Amino acid sequence: MAEISVERCGRVSVLTLRRPEHGNRLTAPLARELVAALAAARDDRGVGACVLTGAGDMFCLGDWRGAGASEAAREDYARALIEMDSAMARLGKPLIAAVNGDAHAGGFATALACDLAIVADDATLGLPEAASGLFPFIALAIVKDVLPKAVLFDLIYRARLMPAAEACALRIVSEAVPRSAVLERAIEIAEQAASHRPEIVALGRDLYYRLRGVPPEIALEDAHEALLAALAATDRN
Repeated sequence: MAEISVERCGRVSVLTLRRPEHGNRLTAPLARELVAALAAARDDRGVGACVLTGAGDMFCLGDWRGAGASEAAREDYARALIEMDSAMARLGKPLIAAVNGDAHAGGFATALACDLAIVADDATLGLPEAASGLFPFIALAIVKDVLPKAVLFDLIYRARLMPAAEACALRIVSEAVPRSAVLERAIEIAEQAASHRPEIVALGRDLYYRLRGVPPEIALEDAHEALLAALAATDRN
């Protein structure tokens, strides 16, 4: 069964994470389906922008439980997340997150990996991995370029979940709207972004992602090694 669905709304491609019974948690197959969907959108001249959302009541609870128990499965999981985040950066078109519910751990990073985020006003966002004895290694490679240092470590060390209003006040997300209006508002913004010259938008967006501090590929490789080492350490306890 497909874990990503794709629908067209004019020139906007709406990509939906479809594991609602599991809080749309990230898995290697889901990540690779998203990579394929993003690649298809990138190559389709009829698509001017993309919206990423989740099925059901959650956007994405992307914690380490999607990694599996074996070293090989964890390696594959980490690699798939790297591929997913790289595909988001390489899209060459506006990518708007329609955060229809909670976005935790890797789900929070996935929302922030989009260019803009419209969030349900009753959603929570954060990096609660420390409460489970881990650290947001892969997520850190993404969110470090978005969150102020003090906010980042406050979320990590206290393993707290940030309400949408706080995320909006900090300009981490663009808008907080009623849950029923999230997707519609995200599509509206995507349509506006898609109205501009696509080749110019692609040049500017690509430039932004090339100029972000340490290249994402290097940061993600370092995070990947740290995550695998941390998961191996938890097995020994």
